[in-house]
Amino acid sequence: MNVQTNSQRRFTVVVLPVMPIVKESLLLPFRCIPELVKFGKMPFILILAVDVLCYGLARQDVSRGVTDGLMAIGHFVLFTPFSVAWTKLAIRGRASVAKHPEFAYSRTQLLYLLASIVTLIAMVACLALPIMLMRYGQRNFDNQLMALGGGLAVLGLGLLMIGFTRLAFVFPAIAIGRYAGISAAWKQTAGNFERLAAILVLTYLPYVLIRQAFEWYMGYHPPGVVEVFRGIIDMLLVGLATTALAGPALAYKALVLDRAEGGELVGPSISAGQMSGQLPVHPQH
Repeated sequence: MNVQTNSQRRFTVVVLPVMPIVKESLLLPFRCIPELVKFGKMPFILILAVDVLCYGLARQDVSRGVTDGLMAIGHFVLFTPFSVAWTKLAIRGRASVAKHPEFAYSRTQLLYLLASIVTLIAMVACLALPIMLMRYGQRNFDNQLMALGGGLAVLGLGLLMIGFTRLAFVFPAIAIGRYAGISAAWKQTAGNFERLAAILVLTYLPYVLIRQAFEWYMGYHPPGVVEVFRGIIDMLLVGLATTALAGPALAYKALVLDRAEGGELVGPSISAGQMSGQLPVHPQH
């Protein structure tokens, strides 16, 4: 039996099985319906209440920026306990969340929420501010300011995509209590940027397409029963999209946990390596 030394293991890249991980992430809500209902019902009810509040504020001529911001903050705060529980479920299996609180905040949830807020701030800095600068240039017919804002927006989008992908393992690590810092998360994704980016896109894409198709089908309706139904289904789709967190969670399990201690499996849940037979490894030059 060949045993890798620490130095050899340091320069070995495990190639992520993209499609098996995407498939497992998309099927997980159907396989774990009781857990989906258990951890998702309270955030869903509360986000509906926030949606009703924002609708009332909009009727009072409160700016859309305020209501959209309130909805974003509400989603982050209310769905953080669900995100932590669902990530643990994906990594450790159903037994690991059997006694997990349905909706509660502890140190883990607060740290997860803090990481989400930092991500939101990064998005604002990288995208929102340059876009605001570009629109300001448009309103004042300043071509140079428009070009500067557009260039900064493109640069910010690139930096955001790279940073979010390379640091995607921060969230699953926090959820299972194994957070070791930003530097560790950056190193853990080395050599798998394209595959991890594909997992992130493909696990979220079906929910985005379904939501867009639903919005197109429903169209605009004045306040009434139809609009209430549209709002409920829309919030349900937004909530279901949160289950796509299983994608990076399973990738984290395959790259980090399943390789720990010389490749021994950590935890009882489904292994991405098992989904694809044996993970191929290639030397990193």
